[in-house]
Amino acid sequence: MPFVSYSSSATANPKLIEKKARRGEGNKAWLAGLGAPDGVKLDENGVILIGGSTLADFRVRVAQSAARTDMLPSFWSLCGILWAGGKCVTVPLDLRTREPTRRRDNDDVSAIPRCNAVRICSLEEFDDPKRYPNIAAIRFAKVHMDVDRHIARVQMDRNVIDLAAILLPWLAFVWGTSGSTNPLQNGIGLPSSAFVETVFAMAGFELTPGLSSASSCPEAIWQAAKWWTNFYESTGPSVQSVKAVPMTPEGYYAIRQQEAAVMDRPAGKPPASAKPR
Repeated sequence: MPFVSYSSSATANPKLIEKKARRGEGNKAWLAGLGAPDGVKLDENGVILIGGSTLADFRVRVAQSAARTDMLPSFWSLCGILWAGGKCVTVPLDLRTREPTRRRDNDDVSAIPRCNAVRICSLEEFDDPKRYPNIAAIRFAKVHMDVDRHIARVQMDRNVIDLAAILLPWLAFVWGTSGSTNPLQNGIGLPSSAFVETVFAMAGFELTPGLSSASSCPEAIWQAAKWWTNFYESTGPSVQSVKAVPMTPEGYYAIRQQEAAVMDRPAGKPPASAKPR
C-alpha cells in the first residue's frame, strides 16, 4: 500500500466545480469554455487530469484503487501541465515521444532517454470524449514563468528524477508481463504525476501533502485538490515565494465515465480460451 496521508476535512473543496460536458462536446471545446473570471486559464500552468478508456487506461485506473479508502478505481489515468497555445506537457505510457524539435526521429522510442520520457502534446490528442471520457483542469498555484525552466530541467537532467526508470514497471504492469505487480503497491508512482509533482516542487509548491513526488498518482492529486483545502488555506501565506504563490485549488471537472471500463474492445469472436463453458 502506498503511503497516503488522509485529510481530516469532511467538506469537499467548493472551488472544485463539476462542469458537465454538452452532448458530443470534445475535451478541447470543454477546456476552451473555462475562461470565466477567476476560473482556470490555460496559460497559467494548471494541472490537467485525464481518464481514458483503453485497456492500459483501465489497468492504471484500477491500480489506483490502492490509494483510495473505498478501493474503487480512479477516474483518472494521466495528468500533465497545461501550456498556452493548446498544449500540455506530460509523460504518457505510450512510446510515441515527441521532442520540441522538427527532427524526424522524434516519434522513435530512442527519443525517450533524450527527453526523460517528457512529451509536449497538443490538446487535440486528448479531444475524443469516447477515448478520454473524464477530464479536469485545476489550478493549484499562481506559478510564475520559471515553471517552463523547471520543465526543461527535468527533460534534460535524469538526476532530478529518472522518469524513464519509473516508466518501465508501469509498462510491465499494463502489458501484464510475467512477475509484474501494481507499481503503486511498491511505492512507484505513475510517471505523469511524478513529473507534475517534481516540477511544482522545484517551483516551491507541495502538490500532494504527505506523499513523495516519486510515488504520486493522478488520484492522489485529485484527492489533494478535493479534500486538502484546509492545508492550502493554512500554509499558503507562509510558503509564498518569488517562484510560486500558493492558493486554494480551484478548477472544473467533467466525469462522463463513472466506472472504469474499456471502450475499445476489438470486434469479432473472443479467443477460444475466453469462450464460456
